Amino acid sequence: MSTDVGKFDREWPELRRSASAWRLFPHLLRGIGGRLLVSVFIFSSVITLLLTLTQLYLDYRGDVQAIDKKMAEIDSSYRQSLSEGLWEMDGRQLQLQVEGILRLPNIRYVELREITDQAAPLVVTAGTHQANPPERHELRIYYSKRDTKQLLGILVVEATYDQIYRQLLNTAATIMIGQAIKTFMVSFFILLTVHRLITRHLTAMGTALRGYDFRGPQAPLQLKRRPPRPSDELDFLVRAFNHMWKGLRDAYDELQLQVGLLQRLPVSAWTLKPDGTPDFVNQVWLDFAGQTLDYVRSHPEAWMSVIHPDDRAMAVKTFWHGVSSGQDFAMEARSLRARDGTYRWHLQQAVVLRDSEQKLLRFVGTTTDIDDLKRAEEALRQSQSDLARINRVTTMGELAASLAHEVSQPLTGALTNANVCLQELDRARPDLDQLHTAVSRIVRDAQRAAEILRRIRSQFERGSLDREVLDVNEINRGTVALLRDQAARYNISVRTELATDLPQIAGDRVQLQQVAMNLIVNSIEAMKDVQGKREVVVKSQGIENDILVSVSDTGPGFPRDLAEQIFDPFFTTKPGGTGMGLRVARSIIEAHGGRMWAVGSHGNGATFHFSLPAASGNAAEDSP
Repeated sequence: MSTDVGKFDREWPELRRSASAWRLFPHLLRGIGGRLLVSVFIFSSVITLLLTLTQLYLDYRGDVQAIDKKMAEIDSSYRQSLSEGLWEMDGRQLQLQVEGILRLPNIRYVELREITDQAAPLVVTAGTHQANPPERHELRIYYSKRDTKQLLGILVVEATYDQIYRQLLNTAATIMIGQAIKTFMVSFFILLTVHRLITRHLTAMGTALRGYDFRGPQAPLQLKRRPPRPSDELDFLVRAFNHMWKGLRDAYDELQLQVGLLQRLPVSAWTLKPDGTPDFVNQVWLDFAGQTLDYVRSHPEAWMSVIHPDDRAMAVKTFWHGVSSGQDFAMEARSLRARDGTYRWHLQQAVVLRDSEQKLLRFVGTTTDIDDLKRAEEALRQSQSDLARINRVTTMGELAASLAHEVSQPLTGALTNANVCLQELDRARPDLDQLHTAVSRIVRDAQRAAEILRRIRSQFERGSLDREVLDVNEINRGTVALLRDQAARYNISVRTELATDLPQIAGDRVQLQQVAMNLIVNSIEAMKDVQGKREVVVKSQGIENDILVSVSDTGPGFPRDLAEQIFDPFFTTKPGGTGMGLRVARSIIEAHGGRMWAVGSHGNGATFHFSLPAASGNAAEDSP
């Protein structure tokens, strides 16, 4: 039996290959091969159908034109003989001629009718009359004699397309069957060719790629075939894939490096899903909090278990507000360090990551340890407070003489009125009205001296920033009243231009008085030796939600390039100055949420401005 099979393979190799192809046929119909076969078959069938219809239409037109040509031949061939038959009234001859016309191709019915005035005209017919014949021609039969023509009858010829239709149907069937067989064979040949040259290699490539793994070494992709010369598209695809694979491998290695760096960043990095559930937390946070990644991913608030109880409510509120609104968020809270059980301040910041259609993909955030910074800020605030107190003491020392002179005035007045009282009491009949007036003046002068002393003592009080709702104009008026006598000593006028209906501010009364006093005293000292007009103007005005205060003088001013340098520590333009007054004043204003700046022109005076934000509704409600 095997000998017979071998002989068959040797003698009929084509049949053997055909049998192998047929066994492979079900496999070829899957995937691209099946779609290719269907596409080629449908396309070929459509083209065949269009060509067949075109051929049938041309044959149809030819057959119809042949019928028209036959009608013209009938008109030219039978007109004379039919004319003579009608003239001689030879019915037998006419019948033979009509039957002869009927035997022509596609003629179904012929009728010859005499045109006469008699009651029974001659009518000769042959064939079967149709109700709606596709072709009907009426030919007039004339008899010509000498120069006259006489209408003798009408020849009616009806044709049918039945034979034409049968021929067209047979032609269409022959064409369609032949083309279908040819189309199938061509399509199958194309399918085998495509499978041999393309699809089997694509399947092999897919099988090889399925086993590729970034985590291990991989051999370059190669096709198991005889290399064509020159190289074809599959070779180009293989080279492109190997090049892409190398790029992906390099990118994977770089990504692994970045992931390793991300795990060891000096800050904690994390991402959240749109619903707030953490999906990535680097090792820094896990080591700090003593938590595991699975625990952090178990619930959106799982990581908050290490937050200080006093900060947890605020943290939860800020976190869920950011997640629900889909906006960036930030918060400061104390978190428990697992290593030593201490709480440290952390800054949590998150930004939103969206796709090209603005759909929320992730929250990307960091957690930064700011505990040391918090302690440094607190120490800085305490140092600023101490420095401000020292500056107040220095400033009050410079004003001691002026303040002593101001206090001496009410004391002198009280002493004078006391002597008047003694003089009246030594009289036999004292003037009670004059005594009452003198005592009233003593009380007034004592109250004035007490108020001056209270203001002086408030400048030496030490304490932290004590915010209360204040009237800026009240502070300006009190400071001007305190320094008016010192200004008068140097023949300097102090004028105020204070806007009405200004909103209140929230701040520390003592520190803001110190700022106003520092600016006015600087203006007075700058104008002590100025010849001409000596004037200090204190203004206040509202600008949007801020209150602007300006102190201007007519002193020597300063160069414009020093407008910022004069606020530097230990920078001074007056002999014996400490260089800290303006630095401390700016620090106080900035601590109140405002800003301070100066405008000067050499020889034309100087103006110092500072702005403070108006107190909010909550600040007004919380103030005592």
